[in-house]
Amino acid sequence: MVDVLSPTTPDQLRDAVGWALGSETPLEIIGSGSKRAFGHSVRTNAVLDCSKLSGILFYQPEELVISARAGTPLADIKAALAEKNQQFHFEPGNFPALLDGSTGPDAGTIGGLVACNLAGPRRIKVGAARDHLLGFEAVSGRAEDFKSGGRVMKNVTGFDLSKLMAGSFGTLGVMHTVTLKVMPNDETSATVIVACSDPRAAGKAMTIAMGSENEVSAAAWIAPEDAPHLDVPLAGEYGSGLVALRIEGPKPSVAWRADALCRALAGFGECHEVPESHSHRIWKVVANVAPFVASENSGSILWRVSVPPASGGDICAQLIEKTGGRAMMDWAGGLIWLQIAASDAAVAPDAMAGTIRDIVANVGGQANLVRASDEIRQATPVFHPEDPALARINARIKENLDPKGILNPGRIAPVSQNGEGA
Repeated sequence: MVDVLSPTTPDQLRDAVGWALGSETPLEIIGSGSKRAFGHSVRTNAVLDCSKLSGILFYQPEELVISARAGTPLADIKAALAEKNQQFHFEPGNFPALLDGSTGPDAGTIGGLVACNLAGPRRIKVGAARDHLLGFEAVSGRAEDFKSGGRVMKNVTGFDLSKLMAGSFGTLGVMHTVTLKVMPNDETSATVIVACSDPRAAGKAMTIAMGSENEVSAAAWIAPEDAPHLDVPLAGEYGSGLVALRIEGPKPSVAWRADALCRALAGFGECHEVPESHSHRIWKVVANVAPFVASENSGSILWRVSVPPASGGDICAQLIEKTGGRAMMDWAGGLIWLQIAASDAAVAPDAMAGTIRDIVANVGGQANLVRASDEIRQATPVFHPEDPALARINARIKENLDPKGILNPGRIAPVSQNGEGA
C-alpha cells in the first residue's frame, strides 16, 4: 500500500519531510506526476504529492516577474502571462507528451519544469529554466527551510543555489515556491526555411546562420519523414528535410534579416520566408518535439543528446547511421532527439546506450534516455555517467542537503542493493 502525503502549506511540507527523516522513509516527490517516467523509478511506498501547494502568489507584469507555489499548473501560469502579452523566454514545450502521450497542452507544474530544467528552441539564445529562476523557497532533506535569490537578478550573492536546484530532479530539496523572470512577446516573428535533407549540411547551415549578424533566436532541422508535422506552405512540397531559422523583433528589422538569411543560405537549397502565422506553428512543433510524441510512437525508445552546436550535424548523421533511428535537431544542432524503434532497440537491451554514448563522447557531449520501458531504465543509466570528479562534488552536496537520502532516491541513479545511489 502506498502512503500519499499531500501538504497544502509550506509548514505541512516541512512536517512531512520531518516525518520521513525521523522514520528514514524514502519519499517519491511529485507535482502532477507528468514527468514521473523521466529518470529512474523511485522505489518506495511513500509519495509526497505537492500538487496542492498551488497558486500564483504575485505577478507584476511591469517588473517582469512572477512567483507561484511549485504545484501550480504550468497551463495556469502560461494563461496569466498570455493575458499580459508576456511569456517565459526559455520557451518550454510540452515535455510530458514525450513520456506517455496522454497529457494535454502545457501539462505539468511550474515546480516540475524548474526541477527538470527544461527549455525549448530559444534556449540557444537565452538559456534554460535555471537562467530565468530568480529565487526559490524549499525544504531540505534535513527538514529545514532554505531559500535563495529574490525578485531581481542582482539579488543573487554568494553561492547561487537556484542554479543548483534547477535540474536536481527533487533530490536536493522540495521546492514549494519559485520566482521567475518573464519577458514581453516580440512584436513579430518570421521563419526562414531551407530545403535540406542531409543533417551534416543542415548543421553547417545553422552554424552560418547563428554566426551571422541576423540575430537568429532559434534554429532546427526536421528530417524529410517528419517535415509534414510542420503543416506549413511549401514544407510538404519540398519532399526533403528542412532547416528552420526564426527571427524576432520589430517588423522592418525582421523583414530585412529574413531576406539576408535567404541570400546567405541559398547555396544549401531552396529558401523561403514563412509568414508569422505559420512561424508560430513551426516552433510549437519543435518545442513539443511533435514528431516523437509517445502517442504516435508507441513502445519506441527516445534519447535526448546534447553536443556542441557546431558538431551537431555530424553527430546527428552518425547516430542515424549507427542506430537506424530517426532524428531531429534543435538549438542549432546543440540538441538532438533520436528515436529508435522498439524492435531495433531489442537487439541491444541497453537501448543502444553504449553505441550512442561512444559517439557523443568524441565531442564531449551527453546522451540521456528520455523514454524507455521501466526494465530498460532500471538496467541502464538514464542520465549520462558523470565525470568522477564531478560525481564526488555532487555526492558531497547531496550529503549536506539530504544526509539520509530520503528525497527521490534513485531518480538520477538507481539505488543498488547496498543502498547506494542518488
